[in-house]
Amino acid sequence: MRKINQWKFKTKSIAYIKSTTFKTKTSYVKVSFISIILGLLCGIIFLYCFGMNGFGFIFSSLIKPFTSPVEPEGTVILLAVFILLGLGLALGFRIKLFNMGGSGQAIGGLLITYLFLNAVTGGSDFSNLPGGYGILLFLIFIVSGAIVSSLTGILKVLFNIHEVATSIVINWILWYLLKYVLFIKFDTQLNSPNLPEVFGSQLWVFAIIFALVSIVLVFVVCETTTVGYKYKVVGTQSTAAKYAGIKTNSFIIGVTALQGVFISAAGFFYYFGLKSNISVTNDIMPLLGFDGIPIALVAFNNFLGIIPVAILWAVLKDGIQLTMNSPQYMGLPSETSDLLFGIIILFSTMYLLLMKINISNYVNIIIHKIRDPKFKTEIEIINSDIKELKKEKNILILNLDSTNEKLKIKELKKQIQNKSENLEILRDELNSLTNEYKENKAFQISKIKNKIKDLKLEKHLFINKELDKYNEHSIKGLKKVYEGKYNSTTFPILDQVVSIESEIQNIKESLSNSNIKEQEKLIAKKNKLELKAASLINKQESQIKYFKNNFASTKQEAKTYLNDLKLIYKKEIKELEAKKGSRTFKKLKIRKLKIDLLEKQMEVVKIYGSNI
Repeated sequence: MRKINQWKFKTKSIAYIKSTTFKTKTSYVKVSFISIILGLLCGIIFLYCFGMNGFGFIFSSLIKPFTSPVEPEGTVILLAVFILLGLGLALGFRIKLFNMGGSGQAIGGLLITYLFLNAVTGGSDFSNLPGGYGILLFLIFIVSGAIVSSLTGILKVLFNIHEVATSIVINWILWYLLKYVLFIKFDTQLNSPNLPEVFGSQLWVFAIIFALVSIVLVFVVCETTTVGYKYKVVGTQSTAAKYAGIKTNSFIIGVTALQGVFISAAGFFYYFGLKSNISVTNDIMPLLGFDGIPIALVAFNNFLGIIPVAILWAVLKDGIQLTMNSPQYMGLPSETSDLLFGIIILFSTMYLLLMKINISNYVNIIIHKIRDPKFKTEIEIINSDIKELKKEKNILILNLDSTNEKLKIKELKKQIQNKSENLEILRDELNSLTNEYKENKAFQISKIKNKIKDLKLEKHLFINKELDKYNEHSIKGLKKVYEGKYNSTTFPILDQVVSIESEIQNIKESLSNSNIKEQEKLIAKKNKLELKAASLINKQESQIKYFKNNFASTKQEAKTYLNDLKLIYKKEIKELEAKKGSRTFKKLKIRKLKIDLLEKQMEVVKIYGSNI
């Protein structure tokens, strides 16, 4: 059974890696990576504008948190904070719920915590707080955050008030309420009273464990349970979810409450682990809740993707601060780190554009233009037609056309200026003719736009068709032949093995309710089925090994054939170029040789495909 399970896992994993779903997910990873790289490059350029070594600054920022003599606990707590913030916001973004109340949720937890600490100690000095209050303070923080956050969900469900508006208003209400309490209760003028130490020096351990467990739990629930499936349906098809009987309102309130739990937990670790108090000297509200937005955006709301993005954020955040304290970077503004993150966020919001950028496809098109003169000519003809249509469109837009209607309009305007007789009739005629001209012009522009759109689609389809044709029949097509053989061999056997496994499972269930004789028969049948499954697996593995070896040797033969072919044609082209004669004739002859070479390159599958 173990071998069956291992083979099944391996086969399904290979199938998943080749699937469209996996390719889509990897495209998101690609875009996240590109947005981060582009953001860092723009940051580097900005630093060079200040006369600083941009590459040196970024490199130093990435390694400082690991090489600095400062204890790394702060970086770990910051990582936990970013994970929880990203998780909380991604939960909402996935169901199109844009809860901007992260700062308010953290402030709400802080407000109730100060009131509780004041009630326990009777003052503003919390340094002598008895031990054992850590878990209680943590619970106070997250329950307060959950209540504050769920308010946005309740208001959305009951009164259809958008969550962005309510969450921002609640942020400011809680911020001023906290300031009021600090002024009245603690007579605070500059900074709030210092929060007590909780969990001793082990807060960072609790923070990172809580953050990672939260991520894993949310991922498992969303990916493997009925609740998770309903959550996905609410996010992707809310109308369909309502018709299916899913209580979307309950999900909205539940998700906002859960967001409050994670974001306020991040607030707890931030204020108790990194910043023991809060400044109240101005009206600038703490922006802690907003730090999670870029993490969720860059990770594309993927729960597991939040972890690497949060690691980068935490390392850069700490590293930039440490690097800015170095003598060679002392002149940099304090907002440098925020600027760098802002640039990365900007590029992450351009994900649709970045996803459309397929560099390998552009390279393939350029290569195929060099390879196939017919392909190049066809594209040039379509591009020329598009260019001409664009010229026509621009002439119409800029009123550079000279139609009879336009000439008539000019003539009528002159007659009116010269105060000719029947002015009213002339004005009516002018208005009628102008409207007719404008309508005709709008129709012509629309017609040209549609033609351009059709030509672009034709060009796109032509390029895809030609590239697919080349990939299918050239040496690249040998891989498709191998994959076809792999699929036709593997998946029928996989179906048989799954069926056998189901039978074995039924036998195992029947064993406990059978007598000794029946058990012996069932065990014998089970062993026979296991042997049959093992035989099928061995058959599949030996066939795939045979196909793989054939594919490798055939590909090598094809490469040798193509190299020899290229040498022959290159020699002919060189000889032709060396000969005296008409340049046009030479060009036509070289073009014909290139087309002949391409046709022979596209016979590779026909010649060698049957060898696999």
